[in-house]
Formats: sequence, structure tokens, C-alpha cells
Amino acid sequence: TYEDIYAIIVFLIDATAMGILTAKLGMPALVGEIITGFVLGPPLANFVPFPEAMVLVGEIGLIMLLLEAGVELDVAQLKETGLRALAIGITGTVLPLLVGLGLATAGGAPIKSAMAVGASFSPTSLGVAASALKSGKMLDTPVGQLIVASCVVDDILALILLSMFQVLVLPDPSIIQYFIPIISSVGFLIVLGGSAVTWLPKFIENKILNRCKPDQRELVMFSIMTVMLLAYLPLLNYTKASYLTGAFLAGCTFSQIESAHHQFMEKTHQLMTWLLRVFFAASIGFQVPVSQFSDPYVIGWGFILYLCVAAKLPLAAYVPQFEDVKKGASYNPFIRDRIITALAMTCRGEFSFIIAAFALGEGLLTARMYAAIVWAVLLSCITSPFMLLNLIKYFNQKKAAYLADTNPLKKFKKGEEVMTPLFLHVKVVSPVYNGMQEQFRAILNELGLEVIERRTNREGRGLEAMVQTDLYVRDNNVMTHVMKIKAQKKIKRALASVVGGSEVEIMDGNHKKSLYRRRSSQLSSHSLSALELDHLAKEETELLQKTAKEQDTIISRGAEIEKKIEEALGEQSKVEVDVWSPWPWTEVLDTICDHYGLGEEYGEEKLDIFISIFDKIDSDGGGSIDMDEMYQALSNAGIEISDEGVLSLFAMIDEDGDGDVVRDEWKDTIEFYLELKAEESDMKNLAAVAARKNNMDIQKEMKRKMLKDMGYTSVRVPAQHGSMPMVDEDADDDVEVVTAMPTSNFEKSTTESSGDGDSKEDVGMLIE
Repeated sequence: TYEDIYAIIVFLIDATAMGILTAKLGMPALVGEIITGFVLGPPLANFVPFPEAMVLVGEIGLIMLLLEAGVELDVAQLKETGLRALAIGITGTVLPLLVGLGLATAGGAPIKSAMAVGASFSPTSLGVAASALKSGKMLDTPVGQLIVASCVVDDILALILLSMFQVLVLPDPSIIQYFIPIISSVGFLIVLGGSAVTWLPKFIENKILNRCKPDQRELVMFSIMTVMLLAYLPLLNYTKASYLTGAFLAGCTFSQIESAHHQFMEKTHQLMTWLLRVFFAASIGFQVPVSQFSDPYVIGWGFILYLCVAAKLPLAAYVPQFEDVKKGASYNPFIRDRIITALAMTCRGEFSFIIAAFALGEGLLTARMYAAIVWAVLLSCITSPFMLLNLIKYFNQKKAAYLADTNPLKKFKKGEEVMTPLFLHVKVVSPVYNGMQEQFRAILNELGLEVIERRTNREGRGLEAMVQTDLYVRDNNVMTHVMKIKAQKKIKRALASVVGGSEVEIMDGNHKKSLYRRRSSQLSSHSLSALELDHLAKEETELLQKTAKEQDTIISRGAEIEKKIEEALGEQSKVEVDVWSPWPWTEVLDTICDHYGLGEEYGEEKLDIFISIFDKIDSDGGGSIDMDEMYQALSNAGIEISDEGVLSLFAMIDEDGDGDVVRDEWKDTIEFYLELKAEESDMKNLAAVAARKNNMDIQKEMKRKMLKDMGYTSVRVPAQHGSMPMVDEDADDDVEVVTAMPTSNFEKSTTESSGDGDSKEDVGMLIE
């Protein structure tokens, strides 16, 4: 009826709104969805019609959740984290199981019920933990990747536990019946799971998908996935394993096919969101005995069972030391990694509710004990992400404070030459293998480099994937001068005058070294020797030579680092070293542009805006401002800046080191800044044009291959030839013409030039 349809719409909208609200409050969205379920569902208002049907739809969402988990499986990540992730996953499953078993047994529960209580707290929620890590910008760090891999192991073990409960509900099972679900689950995980990450994806991709027309591959892929899902579900169910394991294994098969992974995530995202919303609101929320929450027994046991959540805290002991701790430093990354791992593994979510709901449905749990479990899990869903996010925020602040305290710009007095340690960005791409992130610590120690920041990502998802590690380090062995804006401008102008405005590249033998982000000082003694400097002023020549000498040191150090890391990681590794600054002098200016929405036009109008900002800060009209004035004025205007950013900017502008910047210095700096940004914008535009051209070439090559597979051929003729209108798409003076018959019906002979863009010779075709 209309009333039923309207009630279901209201229910879905409320579940969505509550999920958004709880997410805004720093809790998982599932908390709000579950609350909606027991408030509007049978436990309280009984407002939702056909609750059984809604629960059934939610169970389909559960199957899709496991299918998605399989598709998202990152084998390369598991390979990289290796035995540590396995140890954390196994120990993290066993500890809560034993604690829950002991607590429930002490409370008088039968052994089977006690096992169900412990098992409900064994799985860590990957979704909840990953969401918190992503918000704290730690998901792509080595410890973040370790946590994610451990959660994946945790979830696989939870599927095995779920299979075991099918035996626990039997009245008097034999010993062999206890082992059948374990043997079945583990066996299929080895056989089907092993196939899913080795030969089967290659077979599907190379033998099936690549032989389909491009516009049909997506349909074929989803068809194969559906067939495998429909085959695996009953196979695992009737062999006494959990059918959810079948959904997971079906998804795993496509986790190694890059295109299939992207298509699945793109096409099913909205469907997954709604199905999971129904699952948590109906399948879980409808079963919450909310009336029991007034029972002191339920509340009391809920707090007692929270000890099962805390049982994962000892997992911190498995976390390796990725970074060294400086003596006397206020910031300890090793302690941070251990505490964050322990707390992240206490996050509970979907699997806890799944196991508890299954145990309740099979009569293993009483309504009161189930209510206590739900209460404890809900507490964990609220408290664990909240504590984790705030802990990450605390350690990020400690790291920023430590970096600020060691900022060398703060140590120099007026008139002193400002020197800083060399800061580098080391980019390493190498084959993935177990323990590689720990190996970096030994390599960097030997090189005398201190890690400021580290990020890791994988290129590809298979066993042969490459991992990219970005190391942002401080090299206290090499000191460099802080080059003022005035000196940078002189160097840039001098170089432009001797090379005709072209960019000077740093060269080392036959290899280019990209050791500077800014083109204002890209030179070395080698490149400088190739330039005619006779017409330059003596001051300019000496400045160039002094700068080039310092660049030589930096280039040599970069080459040393590259060689050392490549030797340690093997021939297949690729290392690039670039100069990096934790406090770029352009940071404050970029922030001002973003705040006022100044866009990417770099003309006189933007210069006038920056000058007016200076005048507004200089409220007394004295013609100069200091760091405190700028920081306070910009902060009061709502612009988010840091002390270090302002300090870095002033260090570059303030020529005499008296702590003040006059109006002319500010104007010169802004002009130089806008000039650099304009060049940067031009380079981006050129790169975009090159990318479009490259993409066009790729598309044309794919078209030629497709036509060839269909039995047709294409030839290239000079654009000026022919009597019909033709379009030269890539402006190479040639037009591609597709013949109207298969290649088997004619032979063609053609003579082309070497590809220098000149017109080709006329094309002759001999029809058989």
C-alpha cells in the first residue's frame, strides 16, 4: 500500500541522515544506521512494514560486502607486511576469544555460548579503522599499511570462526564434525584463494576479457563474477563452510585485474552504500533488544565485555621500529606507531554484529547476553575511532612541534649567514617483498638521514607489484645556504641572459639529475662550464660559481644516496632524489591566494592585491612589518598559516636580518613569486597538451589494432592527397584511411620516412 511504501522511504531517509550525523561526530556511520533500525523497527516503534523482507535485503548487502572485501584484497600489501600482519591477525583473534570465553564462563554461561561471546569480539573492523587512519592521514604510512593488512587477516579468520558456529549449534556433534568446517574453509581458501591470486586472474584477463570488444569487457567481467558468486556460495555452504567465504573468494579472483577492480568499485559504489545501510539498519538494528538496555545486568555485562575489546592492546608488541628516535627528542615515532596500532585494532564493527546475530538466531546466546554484546560493541564503535583520531592528532602536533623546535632558521641572529641542513625527498620504486619498510631504517641510518615523513603506495595489486616509498628526510651531514629572494632573482636573470631564457638542467655525465623543484637555481659546475659568462658582472659570476659549487655537493650527495639504496634493494629498484623543504617560502603566499580565491592568473591585478595586504598589515604606515604583525593579521583574517611558514618567508625576504620587511622588499618578492607561479602554470599547460597528444596516439594505436583484429587495415597518406575531404587529427601532415575490405583481399606496399613529420611517399595498393 501507499502507507507501506511511504514508511519504507521515511525509514531509508532517516537511516541515511543518522549515518551522516554520526559520521560528522567522528563515529562510524553504522552507529547511526543501527540506532535508526531499533528505534523505527520492531524493537521500539515497529514503524517499518515487512521487516523480514528488509532483513533479507540487508543479508544481500552482507554478501556484497564480502564480495567487495575480496575485490579490494591487496595481495602486494599482504606480501609486504608478511609475517607481522599474520601474527597480529592471529593473536588479535585469539586474545579476545579467550578473554570472552573466560568472562562468560565465569558468569555461568555454557561453553558454546561462552565461545560465541568471545568470537563476537575477535574481528577488527577494517572499515572503521581505515576510515580513522585516512582522516588522520596515516593510511599510506608503513604502520597504516600494517594495520590494514592485519585487519584483512582478522576478517579471514572471522569467516572461519563463523563456519565453526554451524557445528556448535548441533545438539551432539562428533569430534570430526568440529574440524569439517575448519578443513573446508582453510582448504577452499588455499585452493580457490591461491588460484584467485595466481593463475586465474591472468586467465580471465588474457584469455577472455582481452579477446572481447572494449565496449563489452565490462559486461563480460560482471557476468563472470556473477557466475562465480552463484557457484561459490552453495559450494562453500554445502561443504559446511560459511557461504560468506564463497562471496569473499569470488571477489578475490578479480582483485588482481586492475581494470576489473576499478570498474567494480565505480559501478557498485552507490548500490553497496544502500545495501549496507539496509543491512545495519534492518539486519542488525531490528535485532537489537533495546528494551533490555534498562536492565542493569545488560549494562553491567556490556562494560565487563568491553575488556574483550581491550584484549587487543598487547598487539602493540608486534609493531617493528620503522624510524629511529633522536636522543632527547620530545617526539617518539616508535611509541606512536605502537599505540596507534593497538588502538586501531580495538575498532569493532560489522563482523562483530554478524557473529553475535548469528549466534542469537541459532540459540547460542540469550537475549540479555546478546544485548550486552551489542552494547559493548556499540561502545567500541564510538570510543575507539574517537580515541584513535585524537591520538593521531596529538602525535601529529608533537611531530610538528619537534620539527619547529629543530628549525635552524630560529637559531641565527642578525647579520649571521643563514645555513640549514639539506632536506631531501627520496622516491624509491622497487619490487614488493616482506620487511622492506624495516630495511629502510638500516639504510637511512648508514647514510645519516633522519626521517621527517614517510609514505608508501603500491603500483599494481598482484604478487609482482611495485611499491613506491616516499622518504622525506633531513641530512645533517650537508649544510646549505638559505638563498635570499634577491640572490635567486640575480641567478635567474643571469642564467636567462646567457642561455637565452632556456632552462639550465643539472647534468652529471650522461644522466640528468632532478635535484631542484624551483628553476631559479638549477645549475652545477658541469653545466656552468658550458656557458659563456664573460658579459656578466663580476658579482653575478661569483654568485653563480658559489651556487654551482654548493649544487655540486648536493648532486654528489644525491648520487651517493641513490647508489646506496639501489645496491641494498637490488637492480630492479629505481631511486630518485630531489631537494625538498618542510617550510617552503611560498607556503604563506599560496595560502593567501587560496583564501581569497585569486585563481591562477598572475598579472598586475594580483600584485596589487598583495601590496594592499601589506598596507593593511602595516596599520601605522611605517612602511615595514615584522613576523608577529603578519602572523597575527593573517590569523585574525581567518587564514590558516603556521609560524614556520611565516618564518621561512621572512628568512627569504629580509636581506639585512633585522626581522622587518619593507614595502619594496615585499613587492620584489611578490613579483618573483608571481613570475615563478606563471612559469609553473605554463609547464602544467604544456604537460597537459603533451598528455592529450600521447593519449590520442594511444587511442589511434588501439583503433588500428582493433581494425586489424577485425580483418581490416589502415594506411597513411599525405594530407594533401586524395579528392575527398579528410581531417588531419594530429597535425602530422598525414591522414589515416581505413580500407573497405579485409587485409586478405589486398596487398599494400608503402614507404614511410623515419618519422620526422615529413610527408610520406605515395601509397600504392595492389588488389588481388
